[in-house]
Amino acid sequence: MTTTETDTSSASEPSESIPHNPQIGSAAETSGSDRPRLFGVLWALHWLLRIGLAVSLLPYAWTKVFHVQMGYADYADAIVQYGEMSPMGLLWRFMAFSPTVQLLAGLAELIAVILLLFRRTAWLGALIAALDMSVVFLLNLTFDVPVKQLSGAMALVGLILLIPNVPRVAKFLLGRSVGPAVSGLIWRNRTFVRITRWISPALAVVIIVGSGVASGLSFGWGRTSGPEEISGVYTVTAEGEPAKIDGTGHTTDDITQIAFGQVGSGKGKRMSIRYADGDFQDGLYSVDGSSLTAELYPIREGAQTLIRDASGTLEFDYEDIGDGTYSLKVDDSELTIKSDEERRFLFDRGFRWGPEAPVNR
Repeated sequence: MTTTETDTSSASEPSESIPHNPQIGSAAETSGSDRPRLFGVLWALHWLLRIGLAVSLLPYAWTKVFHVQMGYADYADAIVQYGEMSPMGLLWRFMAFSPTVQLLAGLAELIAVILLLFRRTAWLGALIAALDMSVVFLLNLTFDVPVKQLSGAMALVGLILLIPNVPRVAKFLLGRSVGPAVSGLIWRNRTFVRITRWISPALAVVIIVGSGVASGLSFGWGRTSGPEEISGVYTVTAEGEPAKIDGTGHTTDDITQIAFGQVGSGKGKRMSIRYADGDFQDGLYSVDGSSLTAELYPIREGAQTLIRDASGTLEFDYEDIGDGTYSLKVDDSELTIKSDEERRFLFDRGFRWGPEAPVNR
């Protein structure tokens, strides 16, 4: 079934005849006028469910393919402590650390969408979608991600769509001959069948390609700006007159660690600050020449949501003083920040192919 009807005649059948599907049971359909109508209604509902599932999966697929949903692991996470993370934050950082895993997860969902949009492969798309969303549902349950009900419903819809072909799947698992896929007609009108034979696949291609192009343009095709000169993780020494940090009870003298991320978009790159009393604050920063502007969110505490308003800004003049050390000046305060390689070990470790002693720290 494709995007506008649930069955068309086979390409090998004469155009003058209406396709016959032995899987449905011709005797049942010809024994009375009500049975064919009932089958048509059921297949129409089947079509609506699979198109709805395909459209629901598309945004999740493209945001993973373009690395938007989980983003990338970055230096800004280097000074976040394990116990401070929410379960969802832990899952997001796990997925963000491997863009390849995130891409493959998105491709698995995209393949399910493509297969769902074409009648002959809809059963396989339903099977893959059910498997994909069952894994997502389990992760959402165990990592306390809010969309538990949605992912569970999508997994259930995939199973419902698979019902007509469950015997075929069972035969396949038992190593028996499975025969052709089970499908049915919404309406047996010859004109309807002939028109939808070509329009439906065309609309499916438009949905797939159109959504991909629209998502790519919206997400900048997954491209991000490169690292800044100051990108890194640092320990901090303060001198001069402390400068107050808006929205907090802290001053620049209280900063003990600071991290500037590498990955960013038009809104800026991520950053984070650790204070002497253990408080953690994150935000976005941008660089213009020797000027660095930090837009900071409120001190992290409790169950904060993803969308937050900035609590204040800091504008530094920065200077590279060599050997991985920078000077950050704001008003009469000066911060000397020195690169801390131990705090960025996770991000700088890289990939190794050859056998060696395991590094599990």
